[in-house]
Amino acid sequence: MHGRNGARWIGGPIEEGTSPASRTLFLLLAAENLLINYTATAMNVALSALVRDLDTSLVGVQSAISLYALVVAAFVISGSKLGARHGYRRTFAVGGGVFVPGALIAASAPSLPVVLLGWSMLQGLGVALMLPALMAMLTTTFAGAARTRVLSTVAMTSGIGAAAGPVVGGLVTNYLTWRVSFLLGAAVTLAVTWSMRYTVDAGSFPGRPGQRFDTRGVLLSTTGLVLLVVSALLAGRYGLLRARQDFAVLGHTLLKRGDLSPVPVMAGTGLVVLAAFAGWELRLGRSGRDPLVRVTVLRNRTVRAGISSQLMLILVPNGVLFLLPVFLQTTFGFGALRCGVVLLPISLGLMLAAPPTARRIGQGRTTHRAASMGAFLCMGVGCVAVAVLFSPRAQGVAAVGLALAPGVLLIGLGRGMATALTDLVQSAPERDEVSDVTGLSYTAGYLGSSFGVALAGALMTASLLYGFEAGVNDSRVLSGAQKELVTQAVDHQVQITAMSDDALRARAAARGITGTAASGLVAINARARERALTVSAIGMAALAVVGWLMSLRLPVPAGTTTSAGPERGAPSQGR
Repeated sequence: MHGRNGARWIGGPIEEGTSPASRTLFLLLAAENLLINYTATAMNVALSALVRDLDTSLVGVQSAISLYALVVAAFVISGSKLGARHGYRRTFAVGGGVFVPGALIAASAPSLPVVLLGWSMLQGLGVALMLPALMAMLTTTFAGAARTRVLSTVAMTSGIGAAAGPVVGGLVTNYLTWRVSFLLGAAVTLAVTWSMRYTVDAGSFPGRPGQRFDTRGVLLSTTGLVLLVVSALLAGRYGLLRARQDFAVLGHTLLKRGDLSPVPVMAGTGLVVLAAFAGWELRLGRSGRDPLVRVTVLRNRTVRAGISSQLMLILVPNGVLFLLPVFLQTTFGFGALRCGVVLLPISLGLMLAAPPTARRIGQGRTTHRAASMGAFLCMGVGCVAVAVLFSPRAQGVAAVGLALAPGVLLIGLGRGMATALTDLVQSAPERDEVSDVTGLSYTAGYLGSSFGVALAGALMTASLLYGFEAGVNDSRVLSGAQKELVTQAVDHQVQITAMSDDALRARAAARGITGTAASGLVAINARARERALTVSAIGMAALAVVGWLMSLRLPVPAGTTTSAGPERGAPSQGR
């Protein structure tokens, strides 16, 4: 087989003639990339175990997952700039030196705050340093067809790691403990970092040595991203427009119940701060100083459209990977292993779709745009299938797994097709712009991951609350006093419905609601949960449609031939 440039595509990801040191570099970085993505999703199926072992709530675990992705998104641009200034291998090693202690702290954590420190903060910061260096080293070490195969393979390991997380994480949590996943992360990262000395040195791009590091840019970008993601996390609790509760900070009520929700206030402020960040970076560039990131790379159509598509291609499946374990554990009482089994088709779909997609693109038989549009189509249809086929009356892991398998498999196929986009984005910039594009690309990816969990949780919580409150008000089993008691409980803890039937029955008994009234309350909660999954899955499908429309802006090389015939479009560089 031959690619568009006439290069021979062999079975492995690297062509003949590549040095042993370069091959070793690829294998080590691919292994670390798989591990990082495994760590990001392995805890999704361990929600119940985390809640139990850390004596916390589902909301607390959701916050830890979103905060991890947020920390990576907030600091990955800084990590990319540090790599360009001080060398990618050194920055990678420093990131590993932060990641390993964070993993060990998380593995031994007795409470949620310690997990937040070890996993969300330290591991997130370590990943923010390692990932840009990882991608930059591969981009600059390999060239031509070899680089295409290397980047496509690494992107595939990202998807495999993320998709395998629930399955392998379920096995580990069920037979050992969720803490072993963090120990595994520490061991692999330590081994990879130590072995890096046997690889080629990808070098650095110091750009403008001696100039001051852009601290203001770091503060502006981090503040803007934090405000955006936190606003999404608060949507479920406070509502999108009107505040369901008083919004207080450090004991001071800033917004009262019924006033404007803090969500649009924080989101709007975040957008303003990010606009100020872009303006500041442009100002530094025009004055000849060294900005944190050259936002002018977004003038490249391929980079701009590719990064926005990447964000959505990660947002949708990550949202679903959070939703399904929540409902499997609260509705059916599934443990980590059973959740992993139900989610197995995601891994299968990814491995079925990723290699042929990369091969067809390399042969010129399809384009990155067509692959991305197909990925969004599969994801959207898969989300609709999950919403339609899910049945709370199914019994056992086999029945539930079969009901969800079509939708979950389609989402996996879409995730596999999406892996090819990494090569397009990373190959678009000039050599001295690699660090800028890498930083922006990973920022978009982890922002998509954080938003996916936050938005899925917000849709779930909002629908749960609406359905639960409506069911309580319409109930003929609950007395007026009991309805008022439940309403007050929901007002003070809006996540009360995001729990299993047994947990809700125990919570009701603690408030004096037993017998027929308690059974009625549990039935109301179950119906609200079912509706919440449907609404949330349809919401993810709608976001897939948005992503499909965004992928239309991806350029197509002139004269490219696909299965549908010749296509025309802008050059891949799109400048």
